[in-house]
Amino acid sequence: MKSKTGKIYSRKDGRFEIRYHYGYKDNGTSNYKSVYGSSEKEVLDNYHQVIDNLIGKNDLLICDKTYIGYDINSWLNNARIKNKKSTYSNYQYIIKSRITPKFAKIKKNAISLELINKFTSELLSEGLMEKTVKDILIILQQILKYGDINIKIPMPKVPKNEIQILKKDEQAKLEEELIKNLNEGTFGIYFCLYTGLRIGELCALQWKNIDLINKKVQIKKTLIRIKNPDEQARKKTIIIMDEPKSSSSIREIPIPDFLIPIMSELGQNVTDDTFLISKEEKFIETRTYFNKYKQILNKLDLEMYNFHALRHTFATRCIENGCDPKTLSEILGHSSVKITLERYVHPSYENKVIMMNQLKPLYS
Repeated sequence: MKSKTGKIYSRKDGRFEIRYHYGYKDNGTSNYKSVYGSSEKEVLDNYHQVIDNLIGKNDLLICDKTYIGYDINSWLNNARIKNKKSTYSNYQYIIKSRITPKFAKIKKNAISLELINKFTSELLSEGLMEKTVKDILIILQQILKYGDINIKIPMPKVPKNEIQILKKDEQAKLEEELIKNLNEGTFGIYFCLYTGLRIGELCALQWKNIDLINKKVQIKKTLIRIKNPDEQARKKTIIIMDEPKSSSSIREIPIPDFLIPIMSELGQNVTDDTFLISKEEKFIETRTYFNKYKQILNKLDLEMYNFHALRHTFATRCIENGCDPKTLSEILGHSSVKITLERYVHPSYENKVIMMNQLKPLYS
């Protein structure tokens, strides 16, 4: 005889057993548990009690394939195997805080577009940004597809964020301040202006990744804060040093000649494990360094540009100086030139004026 989740086994000791899927082991293989009863009715009753207990605890209902919770857990386990810690941590947080409470208890045959659209409206009414809501819905879409549920979820339109780029006079003012007060901390900001590093890549950069003889720097790690996988821990987030966001982000960047004398001076009495911006064998976390950056902007009475504006500014200056998009794409660590052009290359109004004034009438 079969239950909804599988066979009811008749054991040699006279009892009946239902084995059910219950999550995954650390190596990714399936984990199983069993319930028992002296009769087929009793074992079914015991099994249904297990289900009821899981529902009461708002569990993922991982033992019953008829629930969305089963697909949530299966998809998340697959994501844990395939993705980096930081990516998986983000998925885990979104699923636990947003998707599990709303969908884990729902039977697969009861899911509907109407229910999903209501969920979307609730998220937006909470004041979440359209981009955040879209990220949640993309994960939900992947989970449903993983469970062979083909519902195309309408995505909210995400407004384009205004790209921040330092004006040339602002950049010059910032550079002057950094050079006048030059140390390993201020140099990190200067270095980003001329290499396009992300803040996490900068904070993870050690002297063993810097080759002053061949004038290049290797980007192999990034510093990132993630949700603590230990839910019982006092600290809700932890900092990890991991590989960059994609394989193309692992790269070598030539160091401009004018930076070499400065770096040679800063590189005295360091070890391979010394971090560039701390001059210690201990990193400075991104939030701490970002606050230092904001203090400098505030001191100079400059607009509160985000740190990524340095990367945007670098890319724009490269294009203004004739760098071809393919070369720039590889320096920035992008997987395609299209990303570079769409996200990071933003001609200034002054350049537009120059370009327009290059046009000459054919008849005069």
